[in-house]
Amino acid sequence: MASTTFNGPVRSEKGFIVAIKNSTTGAYTTRYSSVKPDLTGLSLSDVATGTSVTLVVDTISYMNYTGLAAATCTLPAAAQGSIVVYVQAKDTEGGVTKLIFDCAGSDVFKTGSIIESRAASEVSFDSSDASETSLEYTPADVATNLFTTGSKIYFVCFEKGTWTIAYDFASDALAVTGAFAFAS
Repeated sequence: MASTTFNGPVRSEKGFIVAIKNSTTGAYTTRYSSVKPDLTGLSLSDVATGTSVTLVVDTISYMNYTGLAAATCTLPAAAQGSIVVYVQAKDTEGGVTKLIFDCAGSDVFKTGSIIESRAASEVSFDSSDASETSLEYTPADVATNLFTTGSKIYFVCFEKGTWTIAYDFASDALAVTGAFAFAS
């Protein structure tokens, strides 16, 4: 296919997918070119820690979760084009109780989604399996958590019923604790 140059915005209702052909097998691997959404025009919501918080579409929700009390956030129904942004408003030093993000109804996280973790004081990753519906974070009760003040998780729906994620966590060399994992 020839290259194309556009003059003006390019629109897509289902995201932009990059296809990469394996030179040996000829098989294609596809992935979204970018999941982090433009935040222009999203609403802002200061959300208190709770065990039955419902996050809202097209909203940046910032929560004062510290690890002292459990927090469960339910994502809205995954409708194509939906964006939900969670921002950590405080440092997570304060306890070891979980912060949980649950999908609504029969929604799932996109199979093969990757989340960074630092459960063993070094970078590791967890990958979502088919039908996983929960993302859980367990902090350490210390000031070295990778998920801390200003950290973000972006939930974007390109296809109905499936959430795709991206994130911005602490990059400080001392941020070596805290564990993320997908679950059912």
